[in-house]
Amino acid sequence: MNDLVIMQNEQAVTTSLKVANVFRKRHDNVINSIRGLLKSKETQQMFEETTYINPQNNQEYPMFYMNRDGFSLLAMGFNGKKALNFKLKYIAAFNKMEKFIKGSNAIEADNEIEKEKLEFKREWLIEMRKQNVNKAHELRNQDVKLYLELGKVADDYQRPHMAVDFRNEAIRTMQALPVGARREYSVTEIGNIIGVSPIAIGKWANKLGVKRDADMSYRDHDGAWRYFPEALKVFQDNALEIQDDDLGL
Repeated sequence: MNDLVIMQNEQAVTTSLKVANVFRKRHDNVINSIRGLLKSKETQQMFEETTYINPQNNQEYPMFYMNRDGFSLLAMGFNGKKALNFKLKYIAAFNKMEKFIKGSNAIEADNEIEKEKLEFKREWLIEMRKQNVNKAHELRNQDVKLYLELGKVADDYQRPHMAVDFRNEAIRTMQALPVGARREYSVTEIGNIIGVSPIAIGKWANKLGVKRDADMSYRDHDGAWRYFPEALKVFQDNALEIQDDDLGL
């Protein structure tokens, strides 16, 4: 699964052959689905038709390259639990390749930069990559909230098996951290873990000095506080006091 996404003309792409193989579909059916999508003008930039040589008979056959948007549109119709897992792996592969391309381009562009500016550029790259990791966390947390909401809807319609699947997907999504990233929690997540309101967590984060320690927390670009595992431990160590305070005891 490591070569799902490749670089083509400085863009992250996959091929119809890879999609057919991963999702266990006939390649000609995948081709037909893509041709159906190409009837819309908006999809023209998502797919590029080419050919490949079948090693079994040395014959030439059609094949398509597709970018992330093209893949997302095509895979939208692939259903089932296994299909969902393959989609998630594809998304991770696209993220990894696009991150590599961005990093490579940034470094290559600086081949002629003056020596005194190299350290500044290095710090800038580190900061940009940190922001990308934070954004990945935010997107992951949005997905978790969606899966949990879908679980509630499934409960309302008395579909317990479907509800369990959605909640398991939320757990898997929470565990799917970007490479080299640290686990982080929102104020609501920590409140749920401790069993108190988000307001109580914000109040005690100030009292315990959590917000003043960069190793325990940071504020994202929307102004919301994010907490690392070190902060969670501090909250857990003081859980009884926080709970009593939240109840007004």
